[in-house]
Amino acid sequence: MDVELTEIVEALCQHAPFNEIADDPSLKDMVKEVEIQYVRTGEWIIERGTLNNTLFFIRSGAVEVLNKNGKLIRRMNEGELFGYGSLLRGGKSSQSMRAIEDSLFYRIPARWFLKLYEESDTFSDFFELDRETRLKAAMNSQTSDVSLMTCPIKSLLRRDPIGIDVGESIRQAAQMMTEHRVSSLLIMENEQLVGIVTDRDLRTRAVAEGLAYDTPIKAIMTKNPTVMDSGDYAAEAVLKMMELNIHHIPIVKDHKTIGVLSTGDIIQKESHGSIYLISDILKQTDVDGLKAISRKMTHTFTQLVVADANTQMIGNAMSHIGTAFVKRLLQLGEEQFGKPPVPYCFIALGSQAREEQTIKTDQDNAIILSNRYDPEKHGQYFEQLSHWVCQGLDQCGYPLCTGDVMASNTLWRQPLSVWKNYFSEWIQEPKAEALLHLSIFFDLRGIYGDKLLANELNKHIRQEAKNNSGFLSYMARNANQRKPPLGFFRQFVLDGEGKQSRTFNLKERGIAPIIDIVRVHALACGSDKLNTIERIADIEAAKLLPDGRAKDLALALEMIGMVRISSQKDQIENGEEPTNHVNPERLSSFEKRHLRDAFHIVSRQQEFIKFRYAGKRS
Repeated sequence: MDVELTEIVEALCQHAPFNEIADDPSLKDMVKEVEIQYVRTGEWIIERGTLNNTLFFIRSGAVEVLNKNGKLIRRMNEGELFGYGSLLRGGKSSQSMRAIEDSLFYRIPARWFLKLYEESDTFSDFFELDRETRLKAAMNSQTSDVSLMTCPIKSLLRRDPIGIDVGESIRQAAQMMTEHRVSSLLIMENEQLVGIVTDRDLRTRAVAEGLAYDTPIKAIMTKNPTVMDSGDYAAEAVLKMMELNIHHIPIVKDHKTIGVLSTGDIIQKESHGSIYLISDILKQTDVDGLKAISRKMTHTFTQLVVADANTQMIGNAMSHIGTAFVKRLLQLGEEQFGKPPVPYCFIALGSQAREEQTIKTDQDNAIILSNRYDPEKHGQYFEQLSHWVCQGLDQCGYPLCTGDVMASNTLWRQPLSVWKNYFSEWIQEPKAEALLHLSIFFDLRGIYGDKLLANELNKHIRQEAKNNSGFLSYMARNANQRKPPLGFFRQFVLDGEGKQSRTFNLKERGIAPIIDIVRVHALACGSDKLNTIERIADIEAAKLLPDGRAKDLALALEMIGMVRISSQKDQIENGEEPTNHVNPERLSSFEKRHLRDAFHIVSRQQEFIKFRYAGKRS
């Protein structure tokens, strides 16, 4: 290698990520294609909207990055890289870069950047750590859409899965990964997925440990890796990767592995603000920071509605945002009050548990404590922690529950054994009025801590409820308490007061009745699902409804939900506080017609459930 090329390699390897792959022989081949460019102060290096095919390394000088409005995003100096955002997206640059000093650059061709990105976890990890900067810049340029919220994971898969038998050696696995140019390898046994190995595993678990290359690959694989379904939303995969700090997730369809999703696949797909918002939430160091972040929720919500995301997608996104606030508040609380003395699980109730939150919601939550909990020894700790979280959520835009269904209420902060007794009593000795107020507890999801506690409680509820006809009868009667706002001749019945006098409440009169109906059927068939649409699928499979009626319920829920969130978006844009009330005079003919049809479906289903569970009441 001549002197000039040696100098380029040495300059690159003084800075991340090249210093981590200095021994990679491909660097010597790469630098042969590196071009050197000199740019004077004030000259453009990359202009927004142009096609970029270069990774730029700043050998000397300084560069500023501007968004589409000419607003400064950041400045970069010697040793920093730029241009990779557009390379990962395979498209035009969404930003502009300009020299603010006389500068010298090494221009690395795109093919070498992409090769190293695909083949080296160390190299790609560097850019993953900076992904939030790139994604935020993409959002600032307003070129992003909600594709991650609206597309299934399967649409991001770029190749068939590459696997190897569990009995093969580390050397054979490395050779296969090199041959197929992949950074991960599925480990199979009798055509079943039993593990996964990545480039990082080869480095840290094999080479660094000095293992013989003929060691079976199972010695370094990650056993029983986290998997996701091909129909799950890509946004859910992002959240899973962030939560577990992993970079690869095997994707299955009908219990068969069909591919592997990597963080690189995610980065190459434009994302949406809810992902950045969650990332920002989890970085905050105090309640004031969380409070400031919470003001962005209305923007994220309206962006989703404008992009025609359906109610499932919006509910999923807003619920994950709400969960992120809870998690961060609990983490900050544990930093302040110390490590919890016994295991606990913070549970969400109602719409957050069902992952059906919108922009207008108060908090409903509780805590399940380990049976080792001793009130005298541990009570003060959990009282402080629960008050901290509930008050923090209130400051972040989730108002305190008017019915006091919160973890800060001692009644709803109990050991698992007490919770089981609660539900056994509610189910075995049901009281109609009590159940009317307690139905929210039959939608509970563990969101932080020892989630096995929540899983065990949900299992107990299913076992107790499934065959208890008296309990189901009371729940069915309660599901008929809230009637759709439809009168004679299919005219809307208004129920508002004061400023809302010419409105009706879509949540109370439309969405809640459907949720109540579906909950009863779900308890009857022993469904382990919490989301209403997923419950409807289980109900249909159990044949609890006449043919076609389950789909009718799902369509009615979607129609009413879309009118609700569309109305809330309009209220926000008009500078009003979003509510669940709609004025029928402001609805289009299309909305009115289909709302009437949806309400008619709800009325018919209420009649059906009344007779379906008309068993003897206690």
